Amino acid sequence: MLAAYLLGCAAAFDRAARESALQTQRLHIAGVAVQLRCAGAAVAEATLPALAHLAVDWRTWRPADAAPELTLNLWDGAAPGIKPPPPPFTLEDYRRYGQRAVAHDGVRSLMVAPTSGQLFAYDRASHQGYFWVEDASQLTIYERAAPVQTLFHWALAEAGWQIVHAAAVGNASGGVLLIGSTGAGKSTTALSCLAQGELHFLSDDKCLVRLEPEPQAYALFSSAKIKGDMLSRLPHFRSLLAGWDDNYKAEKGLVFLHPTYAATMVTSFPVKALLLPQVAHRAEAAIHAAAPGDVFRQLGPSTVIWLPGAEAENYRFTAAMVRRLPRYRIELAEDPQVNVDAIRRLLEALE
Repeated sequence: MLAAYLLGCAAAFDRAARESALQTQRLHIAGVAVQLRCAGAAVAEATLPALAHLAVDWRTWRPADAAPELTLNLWDGAAPGIKPPPPPFTLEDYRRYGQRAVAHDGVRSLMVAPTSGQLFAYDRASHQGYFWVEDASQLTIYERAAPVQTLFHWALAEAGWQIVHAAAVGNASGGVLLIGSTGAGKSTTALSCLAQGELHFLSDDKCLVRLEPEPQAYALFSSAKIKGDMLSRLPHFRSLLAGWDDNYKAEKGLVFLHPTYAATMVTSFPVKALLLPQVAHRAEAAIHAAAPGDVFRQLGPSTVIWLPGAEAENYRFTAAMVRRLPRYRIELAEDPQVNVDAIRRLLEALE
């Protein structure tokens, strides 16, 4: 069933590519040579900015005639009538995963989200992925901050990488994952590293992590979301605002950090610890040991909600990561620089 369906997706994309302006971007993601093919300006504009830090001509580190190891094909409804085939789901299938239907057959994966007009499909045999959205210009700041993350999850899991809901700061020799829900202070702490330069920024909200041969984090997206009430404390990000969400209480703005902050961003580092931030309005930050269960309860559910159908796999990965790495809680100081200094001292102590 899924094999025939993905052939239909491939045929639809090929038609869209012939009838729309096709933009191809080569990316280097965690050692994988990725080709992103965007049929239409709207889907390219919604996807490429968050991945700009990964753009590279991978023929410089691979044979000149080498094919990509992974190809993702993206298009939207701007090309009238060029849609994916009708999904092979019943109404009952959409009652799970927040009205999203998911299917896997061991080789191919498919997810359809009709409420947002999106479809994701991936074939592990051919390393081809497909994304379609009714109107790319209407994608939310959350979808543009972490574009096609479902496809990246399916594809890069084969190399041992998992998408994790965490901010990440450190340097080339090691860093920490900041874990917590909205309002915990992880984004503000991570963005303060960009402003101060004491530690380098790897991610604001989502990053890749693998555990073998050692715990490692990789910057999949160079985006960040900043709360409106923090702009007065971090005014240098105001000029980078690329979208705003005032439909939710969080009232967050989207910024793309590359190339403005390339000098204080890092692509990868060994993960030395997991850190739970807590807003405490202290004069000095305080770091204490954290129980494994506390870390797991914060990290596990907040990650799998973005990756429907992968709950068991991600919970196993999260449990293994929590068991393997040191865990701490940081009571945040009022001054972000104080928090950055405290994390830097923690990393020095862990060396």
